[in-house]
Amino acid sequence: MKRYSVTNTQIDILTQNEGEINADYCLTGVISRTSQGFRFEEAIRKGRPPRNPKLFDGRYISLVKMQNGRYQCHIKTFDPKTMDRQQAAFEIYCEITQAFQIID
Repeated sequence: MKRYSVTNTQIDILTQNEGEINADYCLTGVISRTSQGFRFEEAIRKGRPPRNPKLFDGRYISLVKMQNGRYQCHIKTFDPKTMDRQQAAFEIYCEITQAFQIID
């Protein structure tokens, strides 16, 4: 996942519900670039919305943002018998540092 900023730009947001967006509320949708800036359109939800969207999905860990605004790391399952434990610990550490760069 690559993170970058666009300075001096405008974003138009189209949501399913009217009103302000809460600080810890996550929207699912599509963002596109237009001649005036950016446009975000919220997707129509089928069924229950995802509770904790993934912000980072690596080989060993994933980072999610919970509904209360906190972040949580999940270590994925792997077989320690087929890999070097020192190398696996180092690779997990590298992924955690990459995931933490996403958090503001």
